[in-house]
Amino acid sequence: LILAMDACYGIHVYGMINDTYCKSEGFRKVPYHYYEPGRDECEEYFLHENAPYGGHRFITEKNVFAKWAKKHTIIFTHPNWTVS
Repeated sequence: LILAMDACYGIHVYGMINDTYCKSEGFRKVPYHYYEPGRDECEEYFLHENAPYGGHRFITEKNVFAKWAKKHTIIFTHPNWTVS
């Protein structure tokens, strides 16, 4: 996304949930990996977000993307993000 912001006038991001999706009412439970059973996407995100070390801070990352979208032309669709 950093490279795209530097090289493009506008960015369209498709299929990325926002940082509050997993805490919203009625969110869809989907597998983290389509090819293996196990935790769903939100369970995996919370696991990584709260890991004492390592891990990928998915929720924090999405929060940063939302802040960037306030200053750059970044449009998130499917689901749509409300960037205020």
